[in-house]
Amino acid sequence: MFDGDLLDDDEFSGGVFSDEIDGGRAGAHLRLGDRGITARTSTGREFVIRYSDCDLELGGDSGRMVFCRTVDRSLTFFCDDRRFPEAMKRAAVGELFEQVDRILAVGSRQRWAGRVGLWALLIVGVLVLAGAWFGTVAGARVAIKSVPMSVDEQIGEAALPAVLSEFGQEIKSPKAQDAVQAIVDRLAPHAAIQGVNYHVLIVDSDVVNALALPGGRILVFRGLIDTMDSTEQLSAVLAHEMSHVTLRHHLTQIARSVGIVAAVNIMIGDVGGIVALGSEVLQRAALNNYSQAQETEADLEGVRMMYEAGLDPEAMIQMLGSLPDAHLPGALSWLSTHPNSDERIQSVKQFLKDATPREYSELDVRLEKLQDLLDEATPRKWRDDEQNVGTVEHDLSADVVPKADVDE
Repeated sequence: MFDGDLLDDDEFSGGVFSDEIDGGRAGAHLRLGDRGITARTSTGREFVIRYSDCDLELGGDSGRMVFCRTVDRSLTFFCDDRRFPEAMKRAAVGELFEQVDRILAVGSRQRWAGRVGLWALLIVGVLVLAGAWFGTVAGARVAIKSVPMSVDEQIGEAALPAVLSEFGQEIKSPKAQDAVQAIVDRLAPHAAIQGVNYHVLIVDSDVVNALALPGGRILVFRGLIDTMDSTEQLSAVLAHEMSHVTLRHHLTQIARSVGIVAAVNIMIGDVGGIVALGSEVLQRAALNNYSQAQETEADLEGVRMMYEAGLDPEAMIQMLGSLPDAHLPGALSWLSTHPNSDERIQSVKQFLKDATPREYSELDVRLEKLQDLLDEATPRKWRDDEQNVGTVEHDLSADVVPKADVDE
């Protein structure tokens, strides 16, 4: 019954470790679903680990056994099929991209070390040192999943004043903010983590950018809204930034950037010291210094959210192709801090190729209406002189008050 030749493409032979099973272990078929892995034993029992709760390790006698564990390690699936890691990567869209790449890299290093016996002693020494570091960071990543989202919120709130002082003043237009918030609210039910308190702020700056702070603050720069061709394209940027929040990339980057001490603090639950590091560390470590793997994770997770929310993921491709260099007025722009748009477009196209066709619907709010609301709240000074786009000084001390009689 467990002959691998009889399995579907999304099923693999493997097994389960669980205290709920007699003897603690059983063979199983592992099926890769939309949101998690299901293990079915020969007795018909089923166990599920969601991708968002899955921590991957590589080991076993063969050195290529993949173990997928829950954070509390109460449930573990295992499989030594060489196709399993890449299949997980595809099935989980953005949620396991970085973890799979990490274990594949570890496996590649191990195979290489075995073939180069002459350098064995040196390699062992290097691996011991690297293992101490990466093991700690990996432990921090596991611990991050157990850290309550309230910690992310504390870090984000601590950073917010400094971020606004650096990038621009918030535009006080409740109707414009509600319009962007409505896009976020449509995406939020399909995020990897539920219950995140997303809150949109529109920043009065011509920079083509959007930033996500830990905990759910989403800063959308006015220059981005001006440059988009549709609210669907804007939703693609928002989905990407929301994914950085739910994938906890900020805490991971802080641990990597600040060093091993921060990683240990996160592992043992001492988050007070991380929060106390303040906004300067956050801006340097977490806002615009994501790894390429994290950017790809956020792309794929964002596209998945759009798809499940009924928003055409094609808008992501349109958005990436609609921002030529001439439209990047500031040093900090969405494309310049999120590089390799060609590769990202190919990833989205692959998602669309693999996804089941479905009907999509447009957003209720239109881009022109959103732009009009912002115009009424505060005129765009840089639009008065197209030749000086991005160079006009803004009076950040002026009060920004929306008109009281703006029509819906």
